[in-house]
Amino acid sequence: MMRVLAGAALAAHGLIHLIGFVVPWQLATLDGFPYRTDLLGADLGATGMRVVGAVWLALAVGFVVAGVGVVRRSAWALPLTAALAALSLVACLLALPAAAAGAVIDVVILLGLGALALSHRSHTLVGGAR
Repeated sequence: MMRVLAGAALAAHGLIHLIGFVVPWQLATLDGFPYRTDLLGADLGATGMRVVGAVWLALAVGFVVAGVGVVRRSAWALPLTAALAALSLVACLLALPAAAAGAVIDVVILLGLGALALSHRSHTLVGGAR
């Protein structure tokens, strides 16, 4: 049951990343997520922001795929989730303050994966020591 909830949460996090796609591509106007053409003080213009939006779209798709992988217990799912969360954290930090909640979620995902890895390692060490 926890695996299904984790997979669903990852997929939902991915779907929320679509905000970072639809706003730069001017497909939607959303309160709290203004259209802008600058990033880190540099004006990227409309084309540059569409590239940034494409990154957000790739993250969205990636998190949905990772969520499915977690539910299916695929070996690649957790490494993919870790990579996506790290990239997503960078994207969210670049989009502050609008993406502050996403940054927090990415940190929680990374901490959860770290705790899972430590737990698995300690179980392996304890189970292997006889």
